[in-house]
This record gives sequence, C-alpha cells and structure tokens, in this order.
Amino acid sequence: MLPKKKVTNNKTTLIVGLGNPGEKYESTRHNIGFSFIDKFSEQIDCPITESKFNSLYSSVNQEDRKLLLLKPQTYMNESGVAVKKVKDFFKISSNQTIVIYDDLDLQVGQIKIKDTGGSGGHNGVNSIIENIGNNNFIRIRIGIGKPLEKSMTNKYVLSKFTKDESKIVNNINNLAKNIIYSIVFKSISFAMNTFNSKIQ
Repeated sequence: MLPKKKVTNNKTTLIVGLGNPGEKYESTRHNIGFSFIDKFSEQIDCPITESKFNSLYSSVNQEDRKLLLLKPQTYMNESGVAVKKVKDFFKISSNQTIVIYDDLDLQVGQIKIKDTGGSGGHNGVNSIIENIGNNNFIRIRIGIGKPLEKSMTNKYVLSKFTKDESKIVNNINNLAKNIIYSIVFKSISFAMNTFNSKIQ
C-alpha cells in the first residue's frame, strides 16, 4: 500500500508576528513583529482579538485566499508551540507561512525578506524550526540595530526605540499591507526585489 499523501491547504496563508505578551513589552525592539502585524490588521480591518491556539488570532478572506493573522501569547522562546498548533489544525504548509520578527544584524529601517534559512540566533525562530520540523517558511526580518557590546543584547532587545527610531519603525509598519500583499498575491521574488535592504 502506498503511504498516505499529506494533504495541505494551499488557499490559506498564515501570517505570524513574533513578540512577548504584556504591557511591559509593548513598543520594545523585540516586539516589532507584533507592531507590524497589528498595523497590517488595522490596514485590512481585521482586528486580532480571538483567543485560541495559545495565541491571539483572526482571519479574513482576500481575493481567492484566506489570511490567518497570529500573535503567539507563549512568550518569544515558545513561539513555535503556537505556530505548530495553527499549521496542524488548518493544514498549512511551511511555504504558505510568513513570520515577522526583529533582526539585530539589520539597521533600524532595513527589511530583509527571505523564503528559507536558519534562525540567526533568534529564539522565537529557533522555536518555530524545532516545533514544525523545518525552516521552509517565509521571513520578514525587520532591523532593530545592535548594542555597542554583545553582553548588552538581552537588555537592548527589550528596550524601547528612540524617538527618531520610532518614526522609522512607523514608516516600516505603514508598509505592512504592501509588503504582505506583494508576497501573497505577487511573488516572494517581487517582494524581495522591492523591499529588501532599503532604508525606509
């Protein structure tokens, strides 16, 4: 007997913003994934308010696709637990999954879109790779800059942006719909060519 073929849902895209829940983490560098997806949800009038899958989530139909918006509430280091639950429940393949997160190796204002790769030491991405068993998901990496000394990294990622940096971050968040729609409705290569590495 032939092995049963795994059925996947190719009409649904999972869009995940990474961050830590709770007021004390709001507007911190590590939560830029949350602020980006929050702006996207506002732009498409789809509030992320339902509670399920260890997450806040919502869904909306756009053209011929369903978009699932997800904010894991597991804290960053366990983000993969929530992502796996949603992927398994809706049978979403990894290449139909977009993960948005902060990147220390990019300047504030830089964006890097990729269709695969490692974690770059990001604990949230590490957790996703470990839980879903592959690294074939799309990434939107958003630059947060880096501290002067590596020993300050933990404190730095949990710090808030400066006033000038916040203006740049707002500019990036305002591009949320353009960036995500470019990936979903055009192509990953179009999105990469349009947005990668440019200071916004």
